[in-house]
Formats: sequence, C-alpha cells, structure tokens
Amino acid sequence: MSTIDLFGNKNPIFNYMPNPGHVDPSLLDQREKYMDLREEEGWWHLFPYGPLYNDANLLSKPHHDRQIDFDFDFPFYGFRFNYTMIYPNGMLAFSDPEFIQPPYTFPNPRWPEQKDASFIAAFYADQIFQFVGERGISNVWYRIIFRPRAFETFDEWGSPLMNDGNQYNSMFETARDRYEKKMWGRVEDTYLLDNITMAIREGIIGANGFRADYAVIVTWERMAYGGAPKVTQVNRYEEAKRWTNTYQVVLATDEIRSYVMFNYAHINWTSSNTAGALQGRGGLQSAIAGFNGGNGTGWTPLPYSGEGRVIKLKEFSNVGVPGRWLFRVDEEIIRGGCSNESIGYLTTAPIAATMIGGVYVNVSGPCLRGGDVVKVIFDEYQVDCVRLNMHRAQCVLPVNRMYKTGLVNVKMSRDGGQSYPYVGTFYLLQPALASPAIKLIDNPREPHNNWRSANATRLRLEWAPYNLTNDINAMVDIKLMGYWEDTDDHVFEEIGTIAERTSNDGSYEFDPRTLARTTMLFDSWRRYSFGGVRISISDTDETTGVFWSKLTPFGWYFRDVWEYEYGRDWALELCQDWFDYDGKRVNFAMDLEPFLPCPCTFDQALLDLGRYMPLFGCDRDGDASCEYNKGAQHCVMSVAATWTGAGQVCCYDFEGWLMHSDDYENAAHLRFFSPGTAMRAHPMGSFPFKRPPYVPSLSNFHTDIMAYEKCCKWAGACEFYFWRRQTSGCQEYIPPVAGIAYGDPHFVTYDGTRYTFQGKGYYILSMSKDPRHDFHVQIRMEQPPRTDWNQEVHASVITGVAARENQSDIVQVFARKEFRRWRYRMDVVVNGHYRFFDTPELKMQRFKGVTIRSPERNHNQSEIHVMFDSGAGIRVAEAHGVLSVMTLLPPDFNETYAYYRGAYYPGNEYDEEGRRSTVQEEFINRITQPTLQYVGGGQRYVTVGLLGTFNGNPLDDLMSPDGHITIVNHPPTEQDNINAYKFGSRWRVDGSRHKSLFQDDIKPIYNPLQFGDDRRYNPVHDPYRLQYNASLVFTLDEVRVACQNVYECEYDYFLTGRREIAMNTLEVQSKLIELKQKGTHRIQSCGALLVAPGAVKYPPGNNYLDGVTVTFTCKPEYFIHGTPQRTCVNGSWTPGWHVWCRYRSVEIGLKWMTGILSSVAILLFIAAIFFGCYLRRIALHPETGITFRKQEPSYIPSTSSSSYLVKEPPRSPSVTSLQGKAKQKQTPHAGSSILRPARSPFRAYETSA
Repeated sequence: MSTIDLFGNKNPIFNYMPNPGHVDPSLLDQREKYMDLREEEGWWHLFPYGPLYNDANLLSKPHHDRQIDFDFDFPFYGFRFNYTMIYPNGMLAFSDPEFIQPPYTFPNPRWPEQKDASFIAAFYADQIFQFVGERGISNVWYRIIFRPRAFETFDEWGSPLMNDGNQYNSMFETARDRYEKKMWGRVEDTYLLDNITMAIREGIIGANGFRADYAVIVTWERMAYGGAPKVTQVNRYEEAKRWTNTYQVVLATDEIRSYVMFNYAHINWTSSNTAGALQGRGGLQSAIAGFNGGNGTGWTPLPYSGEGRVIKLKEFSNVGVPGRWLFRVDEEIIRGGCSNESIGYLTTAPIAATMIGGVYVNVSGPCLRGGDVVKVIFDEYQVDCVRLNMHRAQCVLPVNRMYKTGLVNVKMSRDGGQSYPYVGTFYLLQPALASPAIKLIDNPREPHNNWRSANATRLRLEWAPYNLTNDINAMVDIKLMGYWEDTDDHVFEEIGTIAERTSNDGSYEFDPRTLARTTMLFDSWRRYSFGGVRISISDTDETTGVFWSKLTPFGWYFRDVWEYEYGRDWALELCQDWFDYDGKRVNFAMDLEPFLPCPCTFDQALLDLGRYMPLFGCDRDGDASCEYNKGAQHCVMSVAATWTGAGQVCCYDFEGWLMHSDDYENAAHLRFFSPGTAMRAHPMGSFPFKRPPYVPSLSNFHTDIMAYEKCCKWAGACEFYFWRRQTSGCQEYIPPVAGIAYGDPHFVTYDGTRYTFQGKGYYILSMSKDPRHDFHVQIRMEQPPRTDWNQEVHASVITGVAARENQSDIVQVFARKEFRRWRYRMDVVVNGHYRFFDTPELKMQRFKGVTIRSPERNHNQSEIHVMFDSGAGIRVAEAHGVLSVMTLLPPDFNETYAYYRGAYYPGNEYDEEGRRSTVQEEFINRITQPTLQYVGGGQRYVTVGLLGTFNGNPLDDLMSPDGHITIVNHPPTEQDNINAYKFGSRWRVDGSRHKSLFQDDIKPIYNPLQFGDDRRYNPVHDPYRLQYNASLVFTLDEVRVACQNVYECEYDYFLTGRREIAMNTLEVQSKLIELKQKGTHRIQSCGALLVAPGAVKYPPGNNYLDGVTVTFTCKPEYFIHGTPQRTCVNGSWTPGWHVWCRYRSVEIGLKWMTGILSSVAILLFIAAIFFGCYLRRIALHPETGITFRKQEPSYIPSTSSSSYLVKEPPRSPSVTSLQGKAKQKQTPHAGSSILRPARSPFRAYETSA
C-alpha cells in the first residue's frame, strides 16, 4: 500500500472524485518533475531516480534503444566496456543482441555462426510502454554518476591529498567549480556514490577496500508486458499501474572491480505474449535475469530466472534487503550475500592470509539466523565465529597452529558443528610472502636506525588503525613474538613488550635503549634472536584478531643483555655458538650436492625453471635489492627440498657467472659481494611443515638468515658462516632438456628435431610413464579466426595446456578470448578452481605436487611457470591469443639415464668413450617394423609424444604409439609436412587410450562449432600456395623481409594472414631456441679453488669452468706460496699446491731465522760428524785416548817423557801396517808391567804410556 497520494495526503483516498482512479495528467507531470518518484509506492530500497535527480529517459517507442558512453571503463566478465545500450526489454547490452522468439538459451550454442551478445538482464522479456489514455505512465530512466576527484582533499582511505588545499586548488578552481556539475543523464554526486559504496561493502565480503568512483543507474518504471492492452480510460490509472513492473539496475566500478545491484520494486507479470503468455503469466519461458558474458563466454542466472517463480525476485534477497540482489562481475560472477540452499559454496575475505594466524576472515555462504552457532574449519582446525549479520560471519585464523602453506579446505557450519554443508578453499601464505599489516619503517637518513641493526637508537612502525578496530577509543598493545627451534621442537611465543595500552593512532616510535626489560621472558636472550611484532587490542586475547609485521632480527632488543653476558665480543660469541651447534647437526650438504647442484651459468639457471625458481628478494624481474646477496644480479633457489628439508641457493654476477663463497670469505667483500649458499632449511618449507627444520620461512630465518646476521653483519666474521654454508659447485650439474611448441604450431623436440603439425583437437604433447614418473602434458589446438580476406584458415594454434604428474593437482592454462585480455591474458585453473597471480603475495602458489608462479613484473598473466616436484617444468606464454609452450625435463626422464650407452649408442657420431661411430647409418639401415616395436616400444622409450623421445637420438623423435618412426627434414617439403601430420594425428587424445585432462565446461575460444568437426578441415602443408590469395594484402617480398627468411615465420604469415602472429613466431623462435641452445649445453666445471687470506685470484668471474686458467697473487704486504697458476682441464685442475700467503715481515723474519738456524744446524752437523769420527777412532784405537789423570813417577820410564820432545820421522804406510799387525799379535800377560790408563771423565786428556 502506498503511504501518500498524489496530493500529499498520508492516507490515500481513491474516491475523492466521482470516478475512482481518475487522475489529471498535469498532476502526473508535476509529480515527475518535482517529487521523488519513490514516495508514492514506498520504494526506498531503490536509489533515487527521475527528473528531480537529472535522469534522462528513453523515448516511449517500441523496441527503441539508446547507446550511452561511459567515459570510463566498466570491467565485465573479463571484458572491458566504455559504453552500453539500454533496451526497454529490461536489459543493458554491450553488443547488439538478436531478438528471437523465446525460449532463449545462453550462451548461444550456435556462436559464432549466430550472435551471442554480452548483456546484463534485469528482467529480459518483451516489454512495452503503458499508456493511460494519451498519457504514458512507463519510463526508462538513466543517469551516469561521477565522483569529482579533481578537487578532493581526502582519498578513499581518509588521508589528505594536499596539506593546504587553498595553496594549490585556488590556482585551478573557478566559480563554476564550487558546485557539482549536473546535466541530464550525467551528474557529479559524491554523496550518492558513497551510499552505493556502503551498500556494496555491507552486502558482499571482500569489498571493504572498494570505493565506487563511477556508477550507472537505470530504472524501468511501470513497464507492461509485450502484448498488454492499452488503457484508454483515464479513470483506470490505479488499476493500470498495478499491473506493471518496476525495477532498477546499478552498475558501480572503480575501473578495476565492478559490481551490479538489482533492485526489484514491483513484479506483477512474468512473461509476454510473444512467449505464449496469457495476461502476463505462463508461456514457454518467463523473463530471464542474469549475466551473459558474450561470445560463448558463459551465462550466470539469478535465482528463478526463466521460471514462473521469477516474481519472487522482489520478495527475496541475497543481502537481507527484500528485492535487492548484489553481484561482483569484473572477472567472474561472484554472488554476494548469502544463500538459502541446503548445500553450497562459501567465500572468504581475504582469500589468503599468513599461516601464523590471528587474521580476521569474513565468511559468507548460508543465510544466518539470529540463533545460529557458526563454526568454521580451516584445514584441520576448528574456530568459533561471530555472526555479524544475516550473510556474514567473522572468524579469526588459529594462532601458532597452522604451520602449513598452500590451498586448504574450509568448511562452515551454522548448527554448532553438527554438519558442514558449505565448503570452500583458503590459501595459507608463508610469513615471508604475506603482506605485513605492520610496516617496520627504516630511516634512510640514518642507516643504523633500521630494524635489522643491533645499534638502532630510534625505530618506527606504522599500521592501519581502523583495520584493527572501529573503536576510536581502543587501546593497543605492541608485543615482540620470538621464534626458536631445536632439532625436534619449535616455539613461537611472547618474549617482550614495546608498549602497553597505547593509543591506536596508526604509528609508534621508540628508542630501543630505553625499553623496560621487566616484561622480558626469563632467559629469552639465550634462545631467541628474531621474530615479529604483534599489535593487539588491549585486554583481549588473540582470538579477537591481531596484526603482524614481517620477520625481523631482535639485535636492537637483546644487545644490552648480550653485551652484559658475553662481553664486548658478544656478536662473535653468538656466531661461534651457532658455528659449534650447527657443526654437530646432520650434514645436509651430503644430500644436497649430488641431487641439486647449482647451474653453472646464468643461462642454465634461467632455463631450468622446473628445478629452480627466483629467490625471494633477489630476482632481476622483481625485488632486486639482494639484501643478503650483494653483487648478484639474480639468484635462484631449488623448488623442492631434500628429505632433510634443505634447499639450494645459487647466485650469479652481472656477467652471468656463478658466485662462489670460496672467493668472498673475507668480511671486506660483504659490502659488495655476498654469494648464494646452501640452506639447511628451505625458504618455502617442506612436508611435514609442522616440525623443524621444515617450518616455512621460520626455520629458514632461524637456521640460515640469522646466522648470516650474527656472523657477517654483527660480528664481521663471515668466514664462520661460509665455513658452514658453502656455495655448491656445478661439477655434477646436468642441464634439463627443452621441447618447444609455438606458432602455428611448430615443434622442436627434446633431441632437436624441428617440424610443423597442423592438428586440431586435444593431443599428447609429452608423456612419460615409469616407476618414478607418470607425467602427462596435453595441448588444445584449434583453428584461428578468418584471414583479412575472409578466407578460412586451414591451420591451427595452441590455445590450451593441461598437465599432471603422478597424483598432483591438474593444472590447466588457457588463452583468453579476444577483448578479454585487458587484465588477464590467460586463465589458470587448478582442479577446477580459477587462480590469479596479480598480487605480490600470490605470485607464487603451491598446490599438491605442483608449484605455479608468474614472473614478478608480469601483471597480466601472460607468462606462467608450472613446476612439478620431480623437477619437470612447463613455461606457457601468450601473445595474440596463441600459446607457446616450453616443456623442460630433468635428466632422470632420459631413456638412457639408467643405461650405459657405450659404442652402440646412435645419438651422434661419437660414443661416450670418444670413439668414432657409424651407428647412425646402421641404425637407419637395419631398423624394420618389428624391430621398431621392440626397440622403440614401451620396453625402453619412456618419454614420448609430439615433443619426441628423450634419449639424445634425434633419429627416433617422431615415433608413433605403435613404434613407427617418421623422419623429416628442415626446412621441410610438402611431403615432410604431410608425414609429420600423419605422425602427430596418432597422438590425439580420443578418450580410449589416454584420458583427457581438460574440463568439458571450458570451451574453445575461437569456434566451438568447428572444433570437433574434421570433415571440412584440410590443413595446408605448403604455405607458399596461398601467397596468390594474399597478394592483394601483402607481397611475397614483404613477407620475406619481415620474416628474415625464417620458414616458420613465413608459414604463419601466409596461413593466418596476420603479421602480428608471424612476428611473434619469429620472436618466440629466436628467443626460446637460443635459450634452449645456451641452457641445455652441459659445461664442465672444476669447482672453485679456495682463496686463502691475503690471496687474490684472477679472473674474478669465470674461474671454475673448463679451459680457464686461474692465476693467484698475493697482496703487496704478503708473500705467495704454492702453485700460482692452475688450469681446468676436463673437469679437474692441473696438479699443484694450494696457494697461501704470509706477511712479508713475518716471511723475512722467518727467512733470517731459517738462515741462522740453518747455519747453526750445519755447524752442529759438522761438529757432530767430527765428534762421531773421533769417537769411532777411540773405539778402534783406545790407546790414542787423551786423559788428564796424573801418572805415578815410579811407573813411568824416564825416557817416556822425552818422547814428546822427539819428533818422530814419518813412516811409510807399509811400515805402519806391519807394526800394527805385530802389535795385534802381542798378547798381554797377567803379570805384565804394562799399565792400563784409568777410566775417568778426563781420559781424553791423559797421555798413554
């Protein structure tokens, strides 16, 4: 019932005139011009409309539409429009629809042969303007609302745009700018846009950061069904208006996100006479309401659409306001509010959060009644949630419990946990990638005042206060949460306080030296050295929601305690404690080196995207600050961890050479160089995640990053760190093999064979099945659009890729339709769920058995990397609706990896021992069909498909499933292309031999009708036959000049008739083939030679690869020892001694000491020889001994003393010998008078008798 009549009476009286229902047409004109049209019926849930609000209207003519230009972009279903066409039939169309007899089917199954318009249907049915007499009572009102941003003083977050508005705005402001501009159909109305914004924020979760900058309001007022009779009697006005429909559509956008709101006021009829209805009811099909993407994209209906129950749209709602329905429509159609279905899907906002927990998560799914008890299970942890309204509940992620990353299941219950009928997904982020709610501000003018420094004197942190609580009087606590782990346990707990009960004003600054240590956890300085800052509302627990900062060292907090306990060398003590403890743990490098060695060069690291990915914080395509890897242009880390949880990190200098820790152990180098080192804990963590050292981010920070902070930055003794964390060499590195599919399409197999295959449908690109791998990659190939001269293109392009390995999730990547590529150029679907990679924290996402990432600077999803746990990788890139695919396989996929090939290997002209072989020719000559089946079948060949067999032998690349081998040449002839087409056709996925990995509901993007029709598809195998058809568009010389005589480019130019596709083929071919040639070539390495203190090694870059000669010198104050030159030959250094250096002063001192000691040693040696000889003489001739004993006079003859005075003449040798013999014959008797000399110390000075 109405609340006011035409004359302002609060209680309408319809019999105030002799003829009840009679109305004066002039009063209707006044009502439309001067009154709010919502008042008469009480339609207050509609937004204001009518002439009073500067609305324009359509002419009251049947089937009359009007196109209006937005002057802004409205994203819808992946497309982007800057216009719309308003139809009186209850729809807004973005392309010309085909009006046919109902029933309607959307999307149009006959597209592209028939039109499939893109539109938003509020109440799509045949409608007419109703008249009472000659006066029309039906209208279609519309207006566009703009936000006057040019002179706003505050942004959408409440921050001032300019400090002094009068200082700058007066330069541009005129008298006409002091009020909002208005014209018919276009107005500036900030207040209305704010009301629309609040309605959207309250009605759909995830819209808290949205602000409507533009809106379009279209209102269909009192529209009659098609075929309704005209009311000729003016006294039947009340009766006529009650058999009409009134509804409204509101489009709101900020040019990134778009929302559509339907407001239904009166629904009194459901279908038209053209649909077979009688008096507006029944018929073949009732009015439809929903969203059609157009061009076969998709159709999303509203509840009751196309049914007789569509009248209920005015009675029910998904946002709690009867008659109101809200949706998000920019990429996918996301339903707002809640649902009354017994089972369904739930949505969360945000869609991802840190695994540490404590984050507010809004959950929407079923409609919640006042007494419902809401519980939600995140992964395996149940939390109690608070009901905020009918369509929203608020939960807090469990704190310090969910140590896991990746996509987890979410379940919602409204009956206290008895049943969980609504399910969804939620992504848990590792702390290093999660966007912190607390910003730790480093002072750029005072380098020591940063959060990583141990000498900070002033630190500052900031946060968004109203995201924590809306209570302006709330007080907050700022705490320190420390992390510590042992070999079997880990702790994350509160260890100290920065501030308690401080105001929630969004910033806090403090001096770490004056912090009170009374709240410090007892003995926390012994175990904790890093953690995070937490802000929570005072006098509450963690279940009320908290803010987290990024992980940061706590040197500024514990320094005073460490200095008191350890002394002035506290940093060195911490470093040595870590050094000793880490040395007692398991040697993780033993498992890391053989299986994950570093790539030798930068080109190899770029190519090996299946086993390596860019390191967080040192990525040349993203964050290239390289805080812990100075001097590196790019670092990579292993995608997978070893069984011990370790990860590999390799860094490359600006010349592309691997940086070794052996070259930069000196602490003086750290300002400019810091190589990558192996890590005990992988930065992304690994299974089972919840125990050390597998905890994502936290274990890595504890075992590796803090060791670098303590030893290298705080203590300046980085040699301790590098002795425990050395750079892995590349001696054992074997590069992956690459297979490429691109263009129209062209293929380069793993072993280098090049051919062209114009298949259409689903095909096996590569497949490997053995006890370790069950690897499948499939592609979708379809015909591109017609040429510029309207000729059918008898060729195909790749538009989809699907892959799976073992029991991993299925990954699908699709090119998007034309005009749907403005924001995302490809769709990524994982197990049926669309995933997007346009935000920094979601650039890398992990799933079951597979990791997917998009390069940091790639914001439109035009390049996707798929990395499986086995090391296999897929690079997918899009250009002009064509996909190029590069598949990379590690060496263990090679058929001959586990077999010794010897002299009989037909891969090249030489065997593995370097002996020349003619096996290639013999292989071709002796192979027969039965032998092919035996040799080339499942007995040996484990990697097959369109990319060929992977065994190093290009002769058997084009092998069909039955073992038949096709050999083609390049550039190919027409017969070569025909043979290649026959080979490729045998790898088609037909459902009998190989199961398709593609979803049926994701249709081809070009022509679904021709996709499965091969009767009219005759691929062209000689492109030069088409040059005459294209001669009116481009010439042969023009093609050859543009393509630089490259066959693949000319092929695509002639067949598609599109220069952009040909140029992309030329670019992709040159880029990927060059990358394949550089990255797949194995390089021998000898490893890095250790640089001793004081030594200088040349050259500084490439000093480890085969053929390099390394020269060692010493600093001027040093002296060199060892072999100064060594050469790397066949993986080994030439023989030589280790080079080491010694101070020259010490060297000179040691030389003098050596000389003196040598001289003394020589003299002693001579004296020893002399003394030895003398002793020998005494032993042989005792009578020659000398003694100092005095002889008795009675025993000595008188003549004996004179014998010393008489000089005896010289004797001849013969005489002497005879006398000696005579003396030997003399035998002394017992009574002899000869006296023996007495034994005494002075015997050497005695005189013999």
